[in-house]
Amino acid sequence: MKFAQLIVYGVEGSPITKTEAARLAGYSDASREGSIMTNPKHYPLVCAFISNLRDEVRHKYGISFEAHLEELGKIRDRGKKDNRNLAAAATTEIARGKVAGYYIDQKIIRHGKIDDLNLDQLYERMKTIKEKNEKVLEAKELLNASEEPKSESKNMTVKLLPQSHKISDQDSTS
Repeated sequence: MKFAQLIVYGVEGSPITKTEAARLAGYSDASREGSIMTNPKHYPLVCAFISNLRDEVRHKYGISFEAHLEELGKIRDRGKKDNRNLAAAATTEIARGKVAGYYIDQKIIRHGKIDDLNLDQLYERMKTIKEKNEKVLEAKELLNASEEPKSESKNMTVKLLPQSHKISDQDSTS
């Protein structure tokens, strides 16, 4: 929980990396744990909790994707109209978007194009994406169910997510 809170809220309002969050949360192998804990395939509950925290931030500060784009459009229009420097206003609005999780700093190294895939490869890729997102959605449902009032949660049944951590080593002699 501390790791997720650090990812969403940062330290003193400043964003931090996954490695820094894992280190501050007490993990010894911070670089490895910081990366793997945000992988929904391995830790769907952590990813769902991070998503829930981001949803709370969006709700608390009234940030929505539509309002964000509308505000950026207004800033652009004011800048064109009166030729003032609205860089500070634009930077502030972009910062609001980052807090809401609309911007993600990442590098994607592509090897090939989607046009290069045949139909079977496309279906396989879509299946992988769907499976990855299903685990996060199931975890969010589980988290939301566990946040029900205590009086209702006495009769709640917890559904365990399937374990898919089996590693097969074809070169193994055992």
